[in-house]
Amino acid sequence: MDQARKSLGNIVKRFFSRPIASVLILMLIYITIMIYGLAKAGLWEFHQLKNTIVWTVSVAVLSLFRLESAKQDSHFIKNLVLDNLKLIAIIQFVIGIYVFSLVIELVFIPVMAIAGAMLALAQRDKKYHTVEKILNGILITFGITFIVHTIYMLSTNFGEFEKVQTIYDFSTPPLLTFLYLPFIFFMMVFTTYELVYTRLQFLVKDPSVRRYAKMYSFINFNFNIKMLERWASNLPFQDTSSKQGIKKSVKQLFKLVTVEKNPPKVLPGEGWSPYEAKNFLLNEGIKTGQYHFIAPNEWVASSSLVEIDNGLLPNNISYYVEGNETTAKILKLILNVNQIENSEMAHMKLLSSIKVLLKTALGSELTTEQEKVFFDGKDIKLVHGNFEVSVEKNEWPQNNIGGYDIRVIVSRI
Repeated sequence: MDQARKSLGNIVKRFFSRPIASVLILMLIYITIMIYGLAKAGLWEFHQLKNTIVWTVSVAVLSLFRLESAKQDSHFIKNLVLDNLKLIAIIQFVIGIYVFSLVIELVFIPVMAIAGAMLALAQRDKKYHTVEKILNGILITFGITFIVHTIYMLSTNFGEFEKVQTIYDFSTPPLLTFLYLPFIFFMMVFTTYELVYTRLQFLVKDPSVRRYAKMYSFINFNFNIKMLERWASNLPFQDTSSKQGIKKSVKQLFKLVTVEKNPPKVLPGEGWSPYEAKNFLLNEGIKTGQYHFIAPNEWVASSSLVEIDNGLLPNNISYYVEGNETTAKILKLILNVNQIENSEMAHMKLLSSIKVLLKTALGSELTTEQEKVFFDGKDIKLVHGNFEVSVEKNEWPQNNIGGYDIRVIVSRI
């Protein structure tokens, strides 16, 4: 409980920090301008104030705190619209149709606003999982309370429902969402550039070259934040000491994107197309990032650590593709077993991933005996044509709980 209070305190501090408060103030100014414009056009009236506040809490604020996940979600706009439709069907129906006492509404609105925003913050960090559960409980309790109240009012006073201006109730939220999308897009672009320019402080030492990097990147990438982030992630492996090096890094990225659309063919037995190899384990839920340059004649694509269970320190698996600019020569699977009690599940995930990888990369099926060897993680080397498959288990003697990793490497001989 003490830990939960401490975590809750950290969330509160973050929520009221100057950067977040500034963004929220900017959001409120934008929403005020939206409402003023709608009112002038005859599309918003004062009796929609409460519904607008609820929309602000349940859509505007939460969308703002989910910008990072939005960048990774290619269907973010569609999902935002669908979520808003759910809002119309549930929250707006419950709150917009039946009026509660002023005291209840004065308590409900700020509590929902703060709890909703803090929940979005808590969901971004696993260490606040306890706080997330508490906040979810608060929001669910409010939701159930108002739904029960609505059912009661519908059964005892249905006539009041027919008198409400439902056109406004049901049209205001989607209209606000539509007008809010440019602000969300602007904030996504702004925060991305802000993060990238912060990284440039460490990656580019010369102030004049740094200023050039900011200007040149904005001219070339403008609103294409995915390309901007990709360029920034590759920058540590590029020459950043001169303006020419910055220009070369941008041109190299555009060239790489063109190659990805029409990758060169790789002869059988020489290796794999890196742009195909990085997708070999998609069906296993293991997705790599982009294939990129790290050193002369050295390129790599790597996945994040994919968690296999829900423990405090979960077992995980990762996948790597290594080679040169045109050809992948090495495929790696690495299983990290942090919790021995969940090792069987981890080994099952490793085995299923190995089977998919060998089938896709080599067209090879495992025998029952080989499956057992791979499942156990025993050291072994197999030759398949021009390729070698090796398994290596490494104990972690410094780890008190007896952890280990298993590395499976498929390489061109």
